[in-house]
Amino acid sequence: MIRLPFTRYPEFGVENTEYAYACGLVRALETRLLDKVKIDRLLVLKDIEEVFKALQDTDYGKYLNEIHAPSDFEIMLKKELQRIYELLDELAVDEYIKVDTRYYYDFHNIRVLVKAFISEKEFDFALSSFGAIEPKVLKTIFENEEFDLLPTCLKDAVLNAIENYYERKDPQWIDLSIDRDTFKYYTTCSESDFIRNYHKLQVDLKNFLTLLRLERIERKDMLKYSILPGGFLGEEIFLEIADSNSLLQEIKLTPYYPVLAPGYSYYQKNGSFIKLEKDIESYLVGFVRETRKKDLGPEPLLGYFYSKRNEIRILRMIMVGKINGIPKELIQERIPEVVG
Repeated sequence: MIRLPFTRYPEFGVENTEYAYACGLVRALETRLLDKVKIDRLLVLKDIEEVFKALQDTDYGKYLNEIHAPSDFEIMLKKELQRIYELLDELAVDEYIKVDTRYYYDFHNIRVLVKAFISEKEFDFALSSFGAIEPKVLKTIFENEEFDLLPTCLKDAVLNAIENYYERKDPQWIDLSIDRDTFKYYTTCSESDFIRNYHKLQVDLKNFLTLLRLERIERKDMLKYSILPGGFLGEEIFLEIADSNSLLQEIKLTPYYPVLAPGYSYYQKNGSFIKLEKDIESYLVGFVRETRKKDLGPEPLLGYFYSKRNEIRILRMIMVGKINGIPKELIQERIPEVVG
C-alpha cells in the first residue's frame, strides 16, 4: 500500500519580505474573484448577453464596450489575462516566476510550430501571445532551424518532438512528446516549490485518467509512452500495476483516493469521465487555495495568478455553453470549484 509524504497537500514556500507589498495588494484583489455564488448566478442566466450584463461590476466590466457580438467574449478574457500578466511582471521580484507562468504558452506554441514545420503549413491562428518568447521570434527560429537559440527546455522539447514524429510518422507523437517535456520542466526545473508541487499533483492525477482512458479503448500498449514523468507516485507504478482498479486500491492510504474514487465509481456506472475530470480540477484548486495561508513570499501572488486562470477557464465554459444553448445542469457538472 502506497503512502505519500503529505496528508492532503504538500508543503511549499519560504517567507520573503520582498513580497510584502505584493501580498498586501493580492489580498485586496482576491476579494474581487468570482465566488461560487456569483458563478451559480451566471449559470442560471438565459443567454450570454445577460452574462455580459452580470459582469459589469466585476474585473471584466471594463472590457464590455469592446464586445459587439457574443463570440467577442474571447476579447474580454484575453484582455483580463493580459492584465494579470502585467500585474505579475510588475510585482514579481524573482524572474523565474515571470518565466514559469509564461512557459505554458511557449510549450503550446512550439507544439503548434512543430506541427507546422512537419506539415509545411501555417497555423499562426493557433499561436498565443502570452509566452515568454514572441510568436514571431519563435517562427523565425523555426524557419531558420536555429533551435539552439531557444532555452534548453524548449529546444529539447522541439528536437524530441521532431525525432518522435519521424520515427513513427504519426502526429500524435508530437503531442505525447511535448506533454512529457512540458511536465518534466515544471516538476523538476521550476525554482518554485508551489509550481513544482502543483504539477506533481497534476501529473499523478492525469496519469490515473490516462490509464483509465487507455483501458477503455484497449490500448494499454501506449501506456509507457503516455504516462507523464515527475509525479509523486512515479511512472513505474502506472506501468507495473495490473489495472486502474488495482491502482486505486494501492493508493487507498493517499490523499488521491478520495479525489479519484467517486469519479471512478461514476465512470463505471455511466461510462463518463466528467466527474473524474471535475474532481481532479477541484482538488488542484484546493491546492491553489493553500497559498492564502502564506503571509509573505511569492506564493500569494502565484495563487492569485492560478485563481484568475481558473476563473477565466470557467467563464469560457459558461459562455461557450450559453452560445450553444447547453442546459445549465450540463455546464455545471463540468465546472470545478472556484478559489474565490
